[in-house]
Amino acid sequence: MDYSNLYDLITALEYGTKLHIGVLFFGNFGTEKLLLPHDSTIHSSPVCTELKKRPNGFRRCYQCRNAAIRKALQSQKDFGGLCIHGVYEYTRPITINNQVVCMIFIGNILPDAERSNKLRCHLSNSPALLETLEPHFSQEQCERTGALLESYIRMMLELSPTQKNDSGFDPLIENLKAYVEANLEYKVDLSMLAQIFHYNEKYLGRLFKKKTGMSFSQYINLRRLNYGQMLLKESSDPVIAISTQSGFNNVTYFNRMFKKHFGVTPTEYRQQSL
Repeated sequence: MDYSNLYDLITALEYGTKLHIGVLFFGNFGTEKLLLPHDSTIHSSPVCTELKKRPNGFRRCYQCRNAAIRKALQSQKDFGGLCIHGVYEYTRPITINNQVVCMIFIGNILPDAERSNKLRCHLSNSPALLETLEPHFSQEQCERTGALLESYIRMMLELSPTQKNDSGFDPLIENLKAYVEANLEYKVDLSMLAQIFHYNEKYLGRLFKKKTGMSFSQYINLRRLNYGQMLLKESSDPVIAISTQSGFNNVTYFNRMFKKHFGVTPTEYRQQSL
């Protein structure tokens, strides 16, 4: 998929650093000209990936992110701080007509020595992950980078005020799909996404089915099964590991659903693919 010049700008700003910059659009803002891969809308770094895998790590991470989003929505002001695990992140909301249309996140930053003890404790068994964090990026630098991104996004929204077009592109649905795609391994449900995207859960469910022809639970199960099918063909991992990687914590359920959808068990499919 071809992404927008916003993605090129983010890539250029990250170049030579270990920063992770993301932009999360709300409502129907974020037209095709501002389209981003989902890794550029959420926490996406080696440290975040490791911490999400731990017990309740995924949910704790997104509860923390959701709290930051709520704070930014209410205050409509930028701020910086430590996430629940101790990684520094800067948040900058962009408002138009007193409505927050998107938020900029600049993160993956190692805090100063006085504030990094919690993070170092979390990564005590994986100290090499500390090297994947950006150690030299101040609040002032975050503010300058955020201001540059905000200027570009405002310009693009002014040039393309129409939020939907004849191509049928729906930013909200595309963001939901991309979120699922980037987090198939973790527990993701419509209730969580409703909180993250700040929509009513029932409204999201109806809209998703109207736009895609299937319920959210049907969609995510289908994507997980297709992902599991790909892993069975392209990796040598055991079926129980692929079950977990595909978001099925119960291998028996994975086997049953896989056979129901594809007509063969995961083991039989792998043998046929050799």
